[in-house]
Amino acid sequence: MASRSHANAGAKETFFCFIKSRRSVSCKQEVAMENMQTIVGLEALLQTGANIGIKILQISGTLLLCWIIIRLSHGAIQKFFKKQAQKQRLAMSERKANTLNSITTSVLKYVIYFIGFFSILNLLGVDSKSLLVIASAGSVAIGLGAQSVVTDMLEGFFILFEDHYAVGDVVTIQNITGVVESVTLRYTKVRDPQGRMHIIPNGSVGIVTNLCNDYINAIVTVGIGYEENIDRVLSILEDEMKQTSDLESILETPVVVGVTALDDSAVSVRIVAKCEIRTNFAVETELRRRIKNRLDKEGIEIPFPQRTVHIVQQKEV
Repeated sequence: MASRSHANAGAKETFFCFIKSRRSVSCKQEVAMENMQTIVGLEALLQTGANIGIKILQISGTLLLCWIIIRLSHGAIQKFFKKQAQKQRLAMSERKANTLNSITTSVLKYVIYFIGFFSILNLLGVDSKSLLVIASAGSVAIGLGAQSVVTDMLEGFFILFEDHYAVGDVVTIQNITGVVESVTLRYTKVRDPQGRMHIIPNGSVGIVTNLCNDYINAIVTVGIGYEENIDRVLSILEDEMKQTSDLESILETPVVVGVTALDDSAVSVRIVAKCEIRTNFAVETELRRRIKNRLDKEGIEIPFPQRTVHIVQQKEV
């Protein structure tokens, strides 16, 4: 009996050792599986981060490439039209060459932006064909909101090919007078004499007064006192205008038109000078200076507003 109980105790001990060893192996396997899952997760995270980094680099490279192409093409286009204007191969003036340069650069910029946009979509995994189908389906709705843009672009082409005005011209658009600094497909930039920049959509240009076709007139009006001899004043002004040959911007001897108005305190005399485009303001300033000095020398007074005050004293009763 003692030997049988001893055998049973040994069997139990062997069984418990076996169970413990199995549990130990199972725990080790669980730890190994957890470690494996952690490693796989880290690898996936690193791969995702690497993919995102590559996409960011590709997108940045695409944007940088678009910027470089725009810069290089702008310089090449500007150089091309400048050469054509100098050699007159295309029979275009420098003003029209500058306008063509501005519009061509604008069109090319939009085309490059368009190509770059779809390139970035491809890098992000978006199907460009599907996007084009969706864009085509929504073009009607988009077109309703983009009518003004289309109108501006069409007017831009008409302004270019019908030569309404060009870069460097002095124009009046919507009661705004200034120098055209830029013409694109969508808008025209005009800088007024105060230095303010006006951006006018081409579809809103309307009636244009171009002051720079071949020449422009500088107009000066001078007020003469009623007590002066008008014939003598006109003779003096005509003599002074003959001495303006040193002004290269004046194309012909300025003309003394004569008396143009009888104002409240002065007789208005007008002088008109035919001069080169964009020089009328400078010519008017110089003519006023010379006229003032000559009239002072001749003792002719230019009237200015005066007010006479009468003081009435009441008599004491």
